[in-house]
Amino acid sequence: MNKAIWLLVSTISKGTHKLFEEPIKKCPLGKHGTNVYIGHGVKGNLENVFCGNNVSLGGDNLFLSSNAKVRIGDNVMFGPRVTIVTGDHRIDVVGKPMIEVIEKLPENDQDVVFEGDNWIGANVTILKGVTIGKGSVIAGGAVVTKDVSKYSVWGGIPAKKLRDRFKPDELEKHLYLMGK
Repeated sequence: MNKAIWLLVSTISKGTHKLFEEPIKKCPLGKHGTNVYIGHGVKGNLENVFCGNNVSLGGDNLFLSSNAKVRIGDNVMFGPRVTIVTGDHRIDVVGKPMIEVIEKLPENDQDVVFEGDNWIGANVTILKGVTIGKGSVIAGGAVVTKDVSKYSVWGGIPAKKLRDRFKPDELEKHLYLMGK
């Protein structure tokens, strides 16, 4: 009996999330395509987040983006607790505590771009100005501070290239099968 009750409650919870919570969460997004999933606890400046089609934002993702944009292409999946930070604070103003400095320079805020077909692992942090190349994977726990090449796997702190996702002949076949 307990298993049946748990199954019923679980089904109702998932249905409620799909019918009510997801559509409400999508409203603040700058723009979104079809088949966009937003996990529980996703927060931040969602009006600066622009999603393509087939995007899954894992639970507790955080988007800190005051001026710059987060551009997410098609077929991108985020694990839980991914943090995207598109800006930083000025630390060069003489005579003011850093917390009081509200002026920003253009280089203080830069877009973060996901070109598509990306998998971003759990607990990843991606900092301002980074482009995650098409087909790339970011290993869990990585801190990404520079652009990631296409069809590669990156990880570590700071993140560095671990390997290519495919061998050259496999990449050629992959691109052909994907119609590219």
